[in-house]
Amino acid sequence: MDRLQQLIFSFYREDPGLEDRLEPLLSCRMRRSWGSIRIECVDEAHLEEISGLLTYLRLPLAALGLGRQIVLRVPGSRQRTYPMHVPFHSDQLA
Repeated sequence: MDRLQQLIFSFYREDPGLEDRLEPLLSCRMRRSWGSIRIECVDEAHLEEISGLLTYLRLPLAALGLGRQIVLRVPGSRQRTYPMHVPFHSDQLA
């Protein structure tokens, strides 16, 4: 598990059901590059599965200001870019 994956799983450590939902993330390679969080997916189906988890990925990454966008990629194929901006209310971070 790389650092970005650890960050996400640590953020949701109090919710075992959500940790189970995030399990497909363990098959990805994640890295930061040029203001983006790049997530390498295994194949097209895996990319679709990960894109369904974006809500859960954005919150911890944006809270720490780790990037401006999330880029999902399948090697040798297409990529999708999603903005990471999440409006925070002061009580969410307390």
